[in-house]
Amino acid sequence: MEIERLASAEAFGAVGNEALSALLAHGTEHRLEDGEIIFRVGEPDQNILYIVYDGRVTLTGTDGTSTLYEAVALLGLSSYFDDEPYSLTARATGPCHLIEVPFSAVRRLEREHPALADALSHIIADRIRAGTTQWRTGAVGALSQPVRWAMTAPLVSLPASARLTEAYQLMAARGIGSLGVVDAQDRLIGLATIKSLAQSVLIERQSPDAQLSTAAMPARRIPPDAALWQAEEIQAREALKYLVVAENDQPLGMLSQSNIIETIRAHQTLLRDRVARAVTLTDLQALAAELPTVARQAREANREASRAVTQLSEFHIQLQRRCVEMLLTELASEGLGPPPRRYALLIMGSLARRESLLNPDQDNALIIADNRPGETEPSPLDDREQRWFDTFADRLNHRLDALGYDWCQGDIMARTPVWHRQLGEWRQWVMTATRHPNGDRARWANIFLDFELLQGDAGLVDALWRAVLEAVAQHRKLLRFMAADDAEGSPALGLFNRLVTSEREEARGRVDIKRNGMRILANGCRIYALGHQVRATGTLARLQALRHHGVLTPDKVDSLVAAQEALLGLLLDHQLRQWGEGRRPDKYIAPDRLDEMQRQALVTSLRAIRRFQDRVQGVFGL
Repeated sequence: MEIERLASAEAFGAVGNEALSALLAHGTEHRLEDGEIIFRVGEPDQNILYIVYDGRVTLTGTDGTSTLYEAVALLGLSSYFDDEPYSLTARATGPCHLIEVPFSAVRRLEREHPALADALSHIIADRIRAGTTQWRTGAVGALSQPVRWAMTAPLVSLPASARLTEAYQLMAARGIGSLGVVDAQDRLIGLATIKSLAQSVLIERQSPDAQLSTAAMPARRIPPDAALWQAEEIQAREALKYLVVAENDQPLGMLSQSNIIETIRAHQTLLRDRVARAVTLTDLQALAAELPTVARQAREANREASRAVTQLSEFHIQLQRRCVEMLLTELASEGLGPPPRRYALLIMGSLARRESLLNPDQDNALIIADNRPGETEPSPLDDREQRWFDTFADRLNHRLDALGYDWCQGDIMARTPVWHRQLGEWRQWVMTATRHPNGDRARWANIFLDFELLQGDAGLVDALWRAVLEAVAQHRKLLRFMAADDAEGSPALGLFNRLVTSEREEARGRVDIKRNGMRILANGCRIYALGHQVRATGTLARLQALRHHGVLTPDKVDSLVAAQEALLGLLLDHQLRQWGEGRRPDKYIAPDRLDEMQRQALVTSLRAIRRFQDRVQGVFGL
């Protein structure tokens, strides 16, 4: 058997000869005649990955629909990922040469050969996105507009005979990242970007005076009346940053990812202005009552659930920040004066990660400067200063509760003494937690170490983050305890990857998609980020940073991003449906209310998270 032939399979293209050789070494050859059955729909899986090395196989569903697969192809992946009975019947179509590899060997090879694990992660990502695409089609609002309204026009271009230096100088002068490359008849033949210019000069060793045609890339075109959501889908699917807007082969302009983002942001300006104009708590309460409408509009305007949730989180932050500003004015009018020291009001948890949905509770804390204004030496708070910050924190938590942000059940709020400290006290607590970790301190770290600034002095936040990263770098044992704390929860998957529903009275028969899904992914990303000195706090931001640092491979990140998108989308749609039915939104998904594609996306997402959790435990676990 030839390694090169196996490498021709799309799934194995980047795996490498060593891993493919190991895969073949664990395989058993099997030859079939025309019509022989490999497996039947409904049969228990045989714990075998089938590689169609030569010949063809027809897969037939219960509805009679058939799909023909030609060598090289993989069969049995659904059973490998989900441990479920076969959902299709596989039959040899003509003479067929199979390689059968036991699942146990594939799992062992995944651990020994990361490239193989990446290939399977890529397949998982594709499956999740296939499911979510089925239930999320189209968009309204900002993304329903035609691309002509958002494009940059006209298209800046240069002839193919222009020099690379000219192209770079023009892009630099115009502040643009791409331009069209045209022939002698002004017909578009491609695009040149900063990246393609660098590729030509630095990698291909072209002279800066070489013709621009050497840096031209194929131009993906889109008609001017196509919807922005269609453009965004093309950019995501084909990993493109720029699209040429063209009509009858005539280029009209350029549509970049930035154009789409700016169009969406423009629709949010009015809401921000309304929050800024609020004068009383009643004004803010009226705006807070519009949260479900804001969420629905964000969901409709964005194909990516994470972007919709980020917009909703930003609205929460605007409301809370305005509440703080109004409180400061109130305290000053009562004679308490301005803050006696610099401070930073922190948010934590899902709001700090920009992953909040319709009804987040309060997770906040307070950093108070060590020194008074005009002084350099640290000093403890005097009675007046202590009274000011106690009043501020207590009244703030009450105001946020009145605004609709429930009291944190764990009392993780600024009014609680343990959650408002001077910077030096916070640093000491971090040092104690890293030098002498235990279960309680690990749980504290998994709660606190997403903190971001809500209002106040950003320098205090930066100083505390520097202390955190320095302490973790010197004393990494805390990460092991954080991993152990994370291991106490698990994705909602049981035997044979069946969905596991809650036994709690308020959630009986439903899946806690946050506790048994997104929180596990967030925990793992937090541990990895701290372990590699990544300052980002959002789950997706941490994943991208870890990819840029070379810690996680692009395929692994892609599968986890797809999982996060799918779970956020399911939960946001669930909460919006509850709001529409007049019920209080919660985090519990009823599997029987999902269609087959949604259920498969949920299962596959949880499977991807479980694979990641296993990796976190393997790298950081006790």
